[in-house]
Amino acid sequence: MLWHHEGVTGQYLFSRTFTLGGGPVRPVEWALAMMEKANEAGDWDVTLWTGSFGLPGGTVAWNTFVSSRAELTDQIGKVAGNRGFLQAAEMGQDFATAPYEDALRQVVHVTDPAATARPPIGAVAELVTGIPGPGQIQAVRTWGIEVAELYGAVTGAPVAFLVDAYGPLGQVTWRAVHESPAATDEAAMARDAHRDYQDAIDDAAKMFLPGSVVRTALVRVG
Repeated sequence: MLWHHEGVTGQYLFSRTFTLGGGPVRPVEWALAMMEKANEAGDWDVTLWTGSFGLPGGTVAWNTFVSSRAELTDQIGKVAGNRGFLQAAEMGQDFATAPYEDALRQVVHVTDPAATARPPIGAVAELVTGIPGPGQIQAVRTWGIEVAELYGAVTGAPVAFLVDAYGPLGQVTWRAVHESPAATDEAAMARDAHRDYQDAIDDAAKMFLPGSVVRTALVRVG
């Protein structure tokens, strides 16, 4: 039987992603200030991540886990009514190169409760997203739990398997969290050397739309 943590099922990962210009320092300082203001104004735990690989230069993402859309709406309302947050947001217009993008993903399975816990500064989150092909949504969701468990067993990294609530219909995401870049290297070597994992990836290729599977990495900075 696959391990399933009932206490986590139903949580949502909310991410707000921004691509910032203006150099490598001041935009991140602003993003950190926004994180602090959001945490002061709301009753949630917002963390800040910067894009490492597979994302445009200057990408930052604020992440938080919430129990429901209702809770998310309530927290956003608190933040939107906070004068300090609004003033900080105005300052950020100098760095914005495009509108921000919000993503909401439902956690349907975790290999370990640490998959949704606050990791240390410098931790690396690797995300793999994919869009099921026609008639493959249920098959992908079943396989998604199985391969998350396999990846976790092979690498020792906690993995969350999520279903995207909005965006391309049926899109799924795996989110593995590594404590450091060195731990990410170790996980990659273990993954690439494990025949059963590689066979599982090959066998699942037919379930996804061609070219839809994308891997990205972010580093926690706040």
